[in-house]
Amino acid sequence: MAKSALLIGEKSDIGATIKTYLKKESYVVTGTTSSTLDLSSKESVDNFLLKNNKKFNSIIFVAATNTPKKFLNLKDKDFDYSYDVNFKSFVFILKNLISKMPTNSNSSIIIISSLFGSFGRDKRFLYSSSKHFLNGAMKNLAIELGTYRIRVNSIAPGFIDTKMTRNNNSNNSLSKIIKKIPAGRLGKSKDIAEAVMFLLSSKSSYITGQELVIDGGLTAGGFWED
Repeated sequence: MAKSALLIGEKSDIGATIKTYLKKESYVVTGTTSSTLDLSSKESVDNFLLKNNKKFNSIIFVAATNTPKKFLNLKDKDFDYSYDVNFKSFVFILKNLISKMPTNSNSSIIIISSLFGSFGRDKRFLYSSSKHFLNGAMKNLAIELGTYRIRVNSIAPGFIDTKMTRNNNSNNSLSKIIKKIPAGRLGKSKDIAEAVMFLLSSKSSYITGQELVIDGGLTAGGFWED
């Protein structure tokens, strides 16, 4: 029987690479983009669920918005939009689809989080706090869904060479960041996709409730000045 995966955010650099890897492993992929699923719109989410009322072996959440802005300059609409896209709508979708996931197979939910799910940074209040929410959700879901043999994990990418990373960091900032990464480079989307495939596989059947950090060693402590 073919394995099926729901990939929320297939058009991002990381999402597109994950989709390629899923296809190589013969997954039937239902992917979403901002045009097919507007996570900021309850109507769009409701319509998506009506059209996709089916079983998925795996659900992978990649979609996110990250527009740097000082906390004191944030508007109410900024909070609503960021939290809807980065957290609330995904949790609502899960609540509706989890009961349909197969419980006699290697079912898995994977959340693409961020280092900002553990750390803060100037102008990243909404992005960081929403990623903290996701990590808390991951741990609680792992506890509650273990009974149904559904594993839940998150991946925290470090600085990955994507359009979002380059849009939100100057070349000068990226040069400074790379100097603090023991691996000596920005990560690649395939570094994240390969980790996703491991967490989907039976090789990780005893791993749940965990955050896998993929940052080239940045948070090992190399950012401290000697």
